Amino acid sequence: MGYGYATIAAAPAASANGYKTSVDMANGAYALDALVPTFGARHVTMTRTVVNAADTPGTITVVGKSPSGEVITEVITPGAHGVLVTGTKFFASLVSATQAGWVLGAAAADTIVIGWDAQNAVTAGSGTLHAIVINTTAAGAITVADSKGTIATIPSNVAVGTFYEYDVEFSGYLRVEPAAASNITVIFNPSGSGLTYAMS
Repeated sequence: MGYGYATIAAAPAASANGYKTSVDMANGAYALDALVPTFGARHVTMTRTVVNAADTPGTITVVGKSPSGEVITEVITPGAHGVLVTGTKFFASLVSATQAGWVLGAAAADTIVIGWDAQNAVTAGSGTLHAIVINTTAAGAITVADSKGTIATIPSNVAVGTFYEYDVEFSGYLRVEPAAASNITVIFNPSGSGLTYAMS
């Protein structure tokens, strides 16, 4: 059974409004400005701005795909004024974000932005992390983690071509996050399959 891989060519950065720039809250589907984060799979984030009297925010149902291409759904409740709310599932792409249960609190609707956080998952579920290859000298440390905690921290300035062999099991997800510009390849066996998942 073969391994999958992911190529990461940049440090993951959050974007508070990457999926949807500021829009009046309303029941129904939002027209998204983007369907995928800059790379990888990220948690969905939302920030609400109260206008006049606070609305009843209801919930927003997010539908998209996991790193392995499976359709996943998450229901997120927007927070109070200015509070960033972060989901718990990793989305490689979104299909829709649909509001329900929203009630106007005054003459003007509250607004909302939808984006992604800086945590970067190369796969979700369980599997085996086989190795990480350094393709260009790492400008910053690289953190490797799963749902149980940190698996390893690769230091900055590691030489090109360095091959870190792990062959360790991960669970929940596999996160790989360079702190600065780097180009690395993560070789793994996602959820026991031979799926190849590449990103940059």
